[in-house]
Amino acid sequence: MKELGHFVRGRRHGATVVSWAHRSTPCGVETLPVPPVGRGSFPVAFFEAHWHGPNALESVPRRPSRVSALSRADSASPTRHRQQRCMMSNSIPPAVERPSLTAVSPTAAVVRTVATMPVGTKPLGVGMGPLGLHAYVANSGSGTVSVLDIGELTVSTALGPYNTPTALGVSPDSTLVYATDSTANAVRTAQKDVLAVIDTIAVGNNPNGLAVSPSGIRLYVTNQDSATLSVIGTLTSAILTTIPVGAHPTGVAVNATGLEVYVANTAGNTLSVISTVTDTVVATIGGLSAPLGVAVSRDTLRAYVTNSTANTVSVIDTATRTITATIPVGTTPAAVATSSDNLWAYVANYGSDTVSVIDATTNTVTDTITVGHQPTGCAVTPNNIDIYVANSGSNTVSVIQTLNQMAPTLGPQSGGTKVTITGTGLAGATAVKFNAVSAPILANTANRILVASPPGFGTVQVAVTTPGGTSNPKPFTYYPSGTAASLTPAGGPTAGRNTVTIDGAKLATADAVLFGTMLAPPLIVSDQQITAAVPPATGPGVVPVTVTTAGGLATETLTYTYIDPPALTGLSTLAGNHAGGNTIDLTGRNLGTANQVLFNHVNALFSTGADNTLAAVAPPSPTTGPVDVTVTTAGGTSTLPGAYTYT
Repeated sequence: MKELGHFVRGRRHGATVVSWAHRSTPCGVETLPVPPVGRGSFPVAFFEAHWHGPNALESVPRRPSRVSALSRADSASPTRHRQQRCMMSNSIPPAVERPSLTAVSPTAAVVRTVATMPVGTKPLGVGMGPLGLHAYVANSGSGTVSVLDIGELTVSTALGPYNTPTALGVSPDSTLVYATDSTANAVRTAQKDVLAVIDTIAVGNNPNGLAVSPSGIRLYVTNQDSATLSVIGTLTSAILTTIPVGAHPTGVAVNATGLEVYVANTAGNTLSVISTVTDTVVATIGGLSAPLGVAVSRDTLRAYVTNSTANTVSVIDTATRTITATIPVGTTPAAVATSSDNLWAYVANYGSDTVSVIDATTNTVTDTITVGHQPTGCAVTPNNIDIYVANSGSNTVSVIQTLNQMAPTLGPQSGGTKVTITGTGLAGATAVKFNAVSAPILANTANRILVASPPGFGTVQVAVTTPGGTSNPKPFTYYPSGTAASLTPAGGPTAGRNTVTIDGAKLATADAVLFGTMLAPPLIVSDQQITAAVPPATGPGVVPVTVTTAGGLATETLTYTYIDPPALTGLSTLAGNHAGGNTIDLTGRNLGTANQVLFNHVNALFSTGADNTLAAVAPPSPTTGPVDVTVTTAGGTSTLPGAYTYT
């Protein structure tokens, strides 16, 4: 152990211990365990001890610029362990803890604390929207879904009614909440604004897992007693297809591209990999042990599967479909969730009332956090600050808060961004300043502050002031608004899924593209260009297209036209000489935007007229016999098989 002034810092029983010692006193040594900060680093507050006779002690901060989670006030905690009790006749009042937003050690990653929120009876699943405003908890015993405000850590009016809600999913725009209702063999859709169920979709027997595609157009539901996966179209609230999987499917996850779905088959000890292009099982991965939960890293490279009877998590390489690591965790691991930065995985251990924190770079457990009784579900907020854990045995949700963080760290110059700041000693904050400009404080606890950023420019320093002093600063960057100048193509099928290109300026921080109210995650090409997959629409028409960047909504108004697919119904002439050249009228619906007519894959000259007709000239054919006639428009393609015969 190394002596630091009048303090001794060392390790005991796997935890860092800071001890006070003085050679010339009879008081001996007093020790206080320090909570872990993550990745092996621990926060320590140092104080010099000045003695004035045998019974008087004065405490003076030794490093006032970097006060951390352990403070002079903390050292008076009744949880400390005394090796020898020292009675002092002149007691000193506890000092007010100075706020801190960062750990002392420059290598420290995180500190985690736990808050507890009451919910309904027997909560199982946790749902989290991509906007990160609310968390949702399925209370299977009370037939409700609790709505939790993430910024203020409050519980609002529950959604319902349900029979036995188990798993949850949230639409990309966070307006709809989907829940499996296991005893009703159904999926129910609730609208958050009206706090009520607005639609019910029948699925297989005992549905218990649910995942929402990134575009929001599909739901994937595991039916445990049917050994199937139901694929639901959210626009029509109808079953698109039902896919056979392994025995007793439970957990389900869809990757960030929306191209693959992973299903944990508990009784089959396998993981089914499903292509969303063909809606078929393309691989089955074995070597698992009663798998329950599955999660996929945001970069789509790894899948994490909980093995409930082996007390492990399997890490699967999604490219090779092989298990690359097996990580020991707690007892009966049930659910797993990953952070959006691909650095962490969190495992809810039902049998040990803990959450295991896995470092995804080393595949090792770096922390084990005690939560409520029988944790069954977990989800990570999009900013990676909080992990919400449903405790089915204690009717609570544990909120694991990552300290020493600020998110987001960027926003528009106009201000108004809701910024969450976590740290220690934040209670009673009197000011949060972005450089010299005060920000409105919206919520405040000992470990968390929610503020609205004031207007500003460039990179500024954010600091919190409390009665104990002013914290170390954190950087926040203001961005100007971007410009979305053009959209190509400007129209497409109502079914969506085609890709558009948006050109403009200052688009590198784009995080959302909206077609009307439908979200399309953007792909950044450059600061001048982004692309996006068009979401589906309920019908034809023109919708505004808006781009959101760190600087706010991009200027310029773009529009996109949804076009119904064509329907080719007949030809005025059904046969002709193989030399071609005769003119034929094609009739149908939605033909006005035709851009191609094919006779057996050969382009034909054509002219459009009304929306229900066009005139085409039959091209020459090297052979005789019937051929297909195909019309392609901006809305899609329609084919009449064998509709025209060459003679």
